[in-house]
Amino acid sequence: MSKGLADILKDYLPKDKTFDILHLQNSPVEVRPIVTVEAQDNTDNDLSDVTIKILHFFSLAYNKKFVFGMEIHVYIILKKAENISNIDYSTADRLLFVSKADTNGYCDVKFSAKQITKGLIRYLFSINPSHYLKKVIPLERKYPKSNLHKLITKETKLDDALHILAERCNESSTTKEMRYQSTLSEPYYNSYKTPSDITSKLCLFTRPADQYLFAESSKNPKKHTLSGAGLLKWWLSIIDELLCELFMEDSIGKLRIPGEEPLTIRRYLKTTKFKNWMVGDIFGGTANSLAIFSIPLFSDDPKSRFLHELVEENRVLTTNLSTFWMELQERQEFKLSETVSVIGISGHTIIPNFLNVTNKDTMITLSKKEYKYIKNYITGEEYNSEEGALESYENVTNYLAYKFNTELLSVIGGMTPRVKTQRVVETQPVVSILQPRKKAKT
Repeated sequence: MSKGLADILKDYLPKDKTFDILHLQNSPVEVRPIVTVEAQDNTDNDLSDVTIKILHFFSLAYNKKFVFGMEIHVYIILKKAENISNIDYSTADRLLFVSKADTNGYCDVKFSAKQITKGLIRYLFSINPSHYLKKVIPLERKYPKSNLHKLITKETKLDDALHILAERCNESSTTKEMRYQSTLSEPYYNSYKTPSDITSKLCLFTRPADQYLFAESSKNPKKHTLSGAGLLKWWLSIIDELLCELFMEDSIGKLRIPGEEPLTIRRYLKTTKFKNWMVGDIFGGTANSLAIFSIPLFSDDPKSRFLHELVEENRVLTTNLSTFWMELQERQEFKLSETVSVIGISGHTIIPNFLNVTNKDTMITLSKKEYKYIKNYITGEEYNSEEGALESYENVTNYLAYKFNTELLSVIGGMTPRVKTQRVVETQPVVSILQPRKKAKT
């Protein structure tokens, strides 16, 4: 029997403690390439590669309070096989970009944010890629001309839209059912076959902050925050464990700290267990390669913001990777005397059986607007007091019950706490050939 989200997370939560988990996912949508494609002479810039983006948002609750949150963007990049006239996506990249992760300090029991973070990333790597490829919203929908007069789109005039709605109201139930079945059969979505060779990647940018998802949570004295170096070590430990447990031996892990010498970066890598860690990044290119054709454009990412500034300054076609990383460290976000880094891994996973996502595990929203609306119930609250955690939980549960007639997924933890054993040091009498010095008699 295939495992679900609860089956995976229970091994990362305290034993016999019941948690609730909200898992939001938007509908897979085709987007522009995340890395700018260099135009070739006398050729079309469309290389027939397809990039599909999916948003995932997780929020963990205990005792009717949301206490942890994380958002991850998943990209499926289908690559056209070379020297083949027909479009055949035989290979693909599955890239996980960790956008934000945060706690607020209002949990009534001790749990490991590190372990739950690791468990959620493991869950996303375990999802069958076909889950994302069955029904993809295309960049541009091509509606059949025969049905254009029956559809209401952004271009439809108000009078025409009212006329179409009036006709639908006058239709019989049989006609409405026939029209509904016809609509389902129309190619309003794209569907892709799952490639046999998929390279799994993960990328994240570490930067210390008072809060990432829970506004004003830094005012809670119970919230635990990390320094830049501490946050880097925290994430590096998680990614290293995932490499050891989920990836093949020939996979790679890379670490880049803008402004630091390779010798300093290697000191952080001394604590890792996976053997293929090295200094650098997984984006490719050489020192003289243009940064615009190597650095991916992620949402709310300092690297992406810097690339946009280079475009505004008309320097994007003259800035190579060496200059890009050198100038990046001079940006305001890097001048806080805190360590920031870019961590990436790439390789093939060794997961024996992919899991299939169910409605019980995941709430798939019909639109990005609905995804943001539900997420805002959590991220839109203020967490300077415990009331924010309580109100966000109440608002989400009420909305799910009223709108979707569903509830949060409950997970009973099964992780046994580690017992720290104290090392007993036996004391031995000190043997010395020196004679003790006696006090002289007076």
